[in-house]
Amino acid sequence: MSLCYKIMEDLPKVPEELVALALQTVNYRGSGIPNQNTIQERILTKDGKKYLSRANPRYTLEPHFNDWVTDNISEEWSHIGVATSIVFEDSKYNDGQVIFQGPHTDLTRSYALLYVIDQSNPDQYTAFWQEPGKGLHRKKDTIPTELDHLVEIDRVCMPMNTWVYFNTTILHSIENVMGKRVAIHVGFDCDPFGVFVRS
Repeated sequence: MSLCYKIMEDLPKVPEELVALALQTVNYRGSGIPNQNTIQERILTKDGKKYLSRANPRYTLEPHFNDWVTDNISEEWSHIGVATSIVFEDSKYNDGQVIFQGPHTDLTRSYALLYVIDQSNPDQYTAFWQEPGKGLHRKKDTIPTELDHLVEIDRVCMPMNTWVYFNTTILHSIENVMGKRVAIHVGFDCDPFGVFVRS
């Protein structure tokens, strides 16, 4: 089976002042620019019920954050930002109590480093999925809406303040988010660490 993720414990921690900058960007959204112009609602069917998926808008960070990543992580990045998990407040599905962002592949990257800096509950996790009859690696922006037939193939509970590297061409979802989840994201079009080998 292909590797879905790797915890990158050898990569340096993000300095506290840059973590504070990322949190400030999320708290004052006007200081960041979303990477997508709009956030589209996704109606999902899971366990025979309709849900409105959580969304995960990303915001750009100040140029000196990019410089730190270039100097300490990799110069091969395609974009850097901070993302926060949100629920659409006017959801008529499941009383708005949605605790997951549905399975998808990413639109803007093939690989990503994530670094969780704030969360409401420590048992949030990322699950990886395969759709029967389909390949494990899918094209960008693949978004299934019928979830009951998907097969979970792996999962990881991301440790705080630690880089975790993902192959975002594999369907993945964010599960059990009881409130907030904030993470720094570094996206790549290539695999600069040579971690993932296609099978």
